Amino acid sequence: MDRRQFDQLLALHCAPTLAGLKAASMVALPGRSMEELRDFFRVYEQCFACKGLKVMELRQQKAHVLLLIYRPVVLQRLLRRKTAKDILAMCGYPPEAALEELLSHLKRRMEQKLMEHGVRNGFPHEIGLFLGYPPHDVKGFIQHGGRNFRQCGFWKVYDNEKAVLHLFHCYAVCTKRVYDSLQEGVSLQSMICSAA
Repeated sequence: MDRRQFDQLLALHCAPTLAGLKAASMVALPGRSMEELRDFFRVYEQCFACKGLKVMELRQQKAHVLLLIYRPVVLQRLLRRKTAKDILAMCGYPPEAALEELLSHLKRRMEQKLMEHGVRNGFPHEIGLFLGYPPHDVKGFIQHGGRNFRQCGFWKVYDNEKAVLHLFHCYAVCTKRVYDSLQEGVSLQSMICSAA
């Protein structure tokens, strides 16, 4: 993977988070460990720090590393909502835990799911909370086993369709804008640094 491919993958999978519209995004990047990707991320260190972005390795797979790119301040605020806390408690997360502890618990749950169900079903349902999905949609997904949803886009929608569809549109426009700018030669680093 070269720099261009790396930037394209980040743009396609993380643009709303990089632009400040979303709390977190996941991206699978070629490599066997975060260590292999350090040189790619080194370019973004200062920019990420300035914009309050962090990177966490969620899981290593045979040829890919699954990463969470997130905004700690925003994510912590979202996970403190009552419905989110109730879902996390139901899934065995420690009550009143700090964000780092919640993320560590998520990583353990992902490894556990992977061992139990394999790659295809290796995600705990509460991961949606960590990606900024509305708690009522995460709760609906859990209660209905992923069925009976009203809409499907970036996630399965169980409630408040109009607002969520507007959000989906904003995410799609952002992703297209970032990706198109990248194709026109604008650096992803400069786009991140100029984002909110």
